[in-house]
Parts: sequence; C-alpha cells; structure tokens
Amino acid sequence: MSSLPEHIQDTFKNVFRQIPQRVLWKFEGEMKDKPDNVMTGNWFPQRDVLLHPNVKLFISHGGISGVYEAVDAGVPVLGFPLYYDQPRNLQSLVDAGMAITMELLSITEKRFLHSIRELLHNTNYTKNAIITADRFKDRPMTPQESVVYWTEYVLRHKGAHHLKSEALNLTWYQYMLLDVIFVFIVSFLVIMFLIYKTFRYFYLFVANHLISVKVKQQ
Repeated sequence: MSSLPEHIQDTFKNVFRQIPQRVLWKFEGEMKDKPDNVMTGNWFPQRDVLLHPNVKLFISHGGISGVYEAVDAGVPVLGFPLYYDQPRNLQSLVDAGMAITMELLSITEKRFLHSIRELLHNTNYTKNAIITADRFKDRPMTPQESVVYWTEYVLRHKGAHHLKSEALNLTWYQYMLLDVIFVFIVSFLVIMFLIYKTFRYFYLFVANHLISVKVKQQ
C-alpha cells in the first residue's frame, strides 16, 4: 500500500476516519496523517487476525492465500483485484455472496465508504461468508490428515507417476505454444492466399470480359 499514489492512500485514510471500527493496515514505513483508528505494520499474522471473532471485514487485493484464509474464517471481503488470478479469485467470492469488488485506480471516497458500510451492515454478506466457510471445511479429512494420506499414497505407489501431469513432458516449443502459433500463422497465410487468388481470378475474368465486349463493339 505504501507504493500506491498518494491520492489513493488519502482516499483510504479519509474513509477510515469516517468509520468507528479499528483498522489494521499493512503498510511499509511511516504513514503521514495516520487516522487515530488505524494501526499500521509491516506484517500481521493474517490468518490469526481473520480468525478473531471481532474481525468484521477483510480488504484485500485477492491473492489466493488471502482468499482461502478469508473463506476459512468466514469473513466478508472488499476486494481490489489488480492482476493475474486476483480478479478470478475475488469473483468466486462475489458469486458466493460474501464479497464486493472495486477498481482501485478509479476509487472514490463515496463509493469506498458505501461498500464498507454495505459489507458491515448488510448481514447477508456475513451469513454467506459463514455458509461458504462451512462448505469449505466440510471434507472427509482435515488438511493435516490429507497431507499425511497423500504423502503415504505417493510412497506406497513408488512416486505415483500415474498422477503426474503430461505437461511435464512438453517440449520447449510446446511449452511456449510455438506449435500452436505456427498453425495459426500458416492457416492465416493460406486463407489470405486463397482470398488473393479468388479476387485475382474474378478480376481477370471481369477484365477479360470487358476487353472482349469492347473488341466486339469496335
């Protein structure tokens, strides 16, 4: 957050000043004009914080780890996706009814404050977050048991080569999709050549016809 433009940081600060809740803000360095209800730090134990019963909202860029931790804790999310998998990660939470997403670079105080209040006061988001957490945790074994089981499975089956993806056997040109790109280029050139030959044929046909008509008239 410390690397964001100052006007965006100011938007966050001004909005946080208008809410009564305490805010933990991961921020590297010293923050100017820090609101009284904001506590900054280079790092927070994110999972432990999210599991605290007093936490009501998680503002995140939508990284996969943060998404899993928010779902596990059953906490509504206000997301600002930036790149890679983040839009998709947050969209899954929006579809579950436990999140709202916004465009960071076009953020305004009014919309930001409205989104925070909507997530805090509309109990449907909290209910949906709890439902999503229950679904996420409803599995035949705990994560620890799952790690033990699959580790022993791989050992029992001598590396479990039958589970390895064929992607591991891709050649360098397949990995870079050069074979696919080559097919598209060749197909494009063939199509353009056929179009050229077709237009040339009709052009010559029409030209020869006009010449023939002109000769007959003379």
